Amino acid sequence: MKELEKILTDRNIEGEVFYDLVFEWENQLSKSLNIPFLDDWKIGKNRYFKRISIPNISRLMTCGQLSLYFKMSGYGRFNSWFNTKDIIPAIIDFYPTKEQISSIEKMYKRNPIVLISSKEVYDFLVANNVNLPLVHWALSISDIYRIYEDTHFEKKYDLVMMGRQNPSLQSYSKRYAESHPDFTFVYRVIKNHEDGHRDFLYYTSDGKSLGAVNTRKQYFDLMRQSRCGLYAPPGIDNDGKDNITNGFHQVTPRFLEYIASGCHVLARYPQNSDTDYYELEKFCPSIESYEQFEERMDYCRSHEVDMKLYSDYLEKHYTSARAKELQKILTQY
Repeated sequence: MKELEKILTDRNIEGEVFYDLVFEWENQLSKSLNIPFLDDWKIGKNRYFKRISIPNISRLMTCGQLSLYFKMSGYGRFNSWFNTKDIIPAIIDFYPTKEQISSIEKMYKRNPIVLISSKEVYDFLVANNVNLPLVHWALSISDIYRIYEDTHFEKKYDLVMMGRQNPSLQSYSKRYAESHPDFTFVYRVIKNHEDGHRDFLYYTSDGKSLGAVNTRKQYFDLMRQSRCGLYAPPGIDNDGKDNITNGFHQVTPRFLEYIASGCHVLARYPQNSDTDYYELEKFCPSIESYEQFEERMDYCRSHEVDMKLYSDYLEKHYTSARAKELQKILTQY
């Protein structure tokens, strides 16, 4: 296969904060692979032009250049646009069912490679004989968050609850706080505005407001001040996503972000090929009871993390490592 020539990016189209993570990956891949962005394709999202369903219409933008494109979902309104031999889709969130296999094959039948971020989903698709050139290419963390054995972060809080929480771990934390008066934690409140804008407000357990945490810098600054973080893949314990994950429990980048922030991780997760791939057991056994949580939290509050273990681990999961993996993948097709 010919070399990758462009990264097809939504950075001039999408303004949602969760896209910033994708843009960090794209920035590092562009640097590591020495390839530019293809970002001037707003016409492709025009509400009239997007209705055109001519096969390979996206080649008007790629001009025949092999391009990588991160897709937030395995489905979506624009799937037909990216079903072309010039685009390699890297699918982030994907929760397929057996009933959808035929439509999945149609959606990606022209793509030279289909990159699947979840090992669990990749295994499911292979086991069900999906007729596509599938490759597992895992999510990563940008090299801008690189840590070393001697990296040190000053810790102000015992625990930070970043983003959506697992109900079991959250209830264990509240119970722990009731019996440990010196325990300090930070939690999030979402404030929605009439114009559609929303703020992610964070507060300490004693009622102090830390203000809005809406940027990636603010997000990491807060994590780096915490000794511990709670983590569970989506779709566990009726967390609000179990109705859309179809039984899949994919490891998300937040796990890597906790590691890069020097946080102990208190985790709850199933045994699957995703949790095996990211070696969650190396950092925390799956917490199945309050007693186990309390023992783990007591330990984490009184011990420093092993930064050599953390830094060595992340060497396998930086985006620059994924760039090398992608280069190897391309030589095999």
